[in-house]
Amino acid sequence: MLSYNPLRLVFVYTLLVMALFCVPSYFAIQSTIMEEKYKATHELVEWIGNHEKTIFATPSFEIPRSVRFHINIYDDRHALLHCDITEPLNDLDFRVRFIYPFLYYQKEVKTPEGLYYLVVQLQLNYAKIIFLTTMLFFSVLFLIYVMSHIFINSSIYPYRKTQQYMNDFFNDSMHELKTPLGVININVELLSHYSAPSKHLQRIKAATKQMQMTYEDVEYYIKNKKVTYNKEVINLSEYLNLRIAFFEDIAISKSIVLVANVSPKMMIYMNKVELQRIIDNTLSNAIKYSFFQGIVEIGLVEKDETQCILTIQDYGQGIKDLYKVFKRFEREDSVQGGFGLGLNIVHNICNKNDIDIEIESYENKGSRFTYIFKRDKKKLLDFVEADEKKGLS
Repeated sequence: MLSYNPLRLVFVYTLLVMALFCVPSYFAIQSTIMEEKYKATHELVEWIGNHEKTIFATPSFEIPRSVRFHINIYDDRHALLHCDITEPLNDLDFRVRFIYPFLYYQKEVKTPEGLYYLVVQLQLNYAKIIFLTTMLFFSVLFLIYVMSHIFINSSIYPYRKTQQYMNDFFNDSMHELKTPLGVININVELLSHYSAPSKHLQRIKAATKQMQMTYEDVEYYIKNKKVTYNKEVINLSEYLNLRIAFFEDIAISKSIVLVANVSPKMMIYMNKVELQRIIDNTLSNAIKYSFFQGIVEIGLVEKDETQCILTIQDYGQGIKDLYKVFKRFEREDSVQGGFGLGLNIVHNICNKNDIDIEIESYENKGSRFTYIFKRDKKKLLDFVEADEKKGLS
């Protein structure tokens, strides 16, 4: 089935466009700052031109009062004669200098009394630049987000409809298959009680069980993100023996012998539906890919006080590419059929329940799947997770 996240796509698209927008914005801001400096310099020159004669009209200097403009006056040796600028000026070798956030302009003034240097300070006003930049940024961000949202939603509309059709198809198909599959199972069991054993009946039972496993895989795949699978204490030994008995008909129909060595009372704590998916999918693959009249060995032993080991060994075709074995919709052999969901489901369940998986496989020699289960130990997080899902539902 398709998966999409329009909000994530909109967010990523917006970030990419904003990143591209930042480059011209940077140069635009730099240009605005340069323009502001130019205007400030022109304002300083104009202010000095208007007040120069007044300042040097008397030997004691007539300094005009101003909140924006501050003045230092130096003699021809750059000795300070009048100080109105609080920031230190150690280097006077400049005509126009910018030291954030001030702009300085120096002018040489010749008077009858001698040569003077007039330095005027003006603080640049960045409020306008910051305001315009901020407004521009958020305006463009909003427009890009809206356009991205419209564009992406219109683009994914057909895929969303396709996904809805597929979801409805799967749900309706599963619903329609459940009842006839149950009827077939019941009638096959009744028929086996009232009829003599035959290879035809054996094949019907095996095929029905294979259909049931496929049904359960697809059902779990559809519902696992919507349904809460509560954990419980399970006797893995007894449950494993039940599943082995279930697969006897399938194995016999393919002349496969199941050899079991199951230690008693191996208790674990997990959900029974998820445990069934692990055992059924592994056993099903072991039988499917075994050679004619082959053997499948099932073992359950204690590793230590905290862990037990389940192994399922076959001597069949083996796995060509172990890296793809857990990928969804990947099949080792298209001739054997199947959806390629089973081992992907197994992998996800094992990750969810902290079950370690080990695989050994050699082509035309067989495969060995090893699952390391933690012994019965309820975790606080299991209860927290269950309570959260109940609250959401």
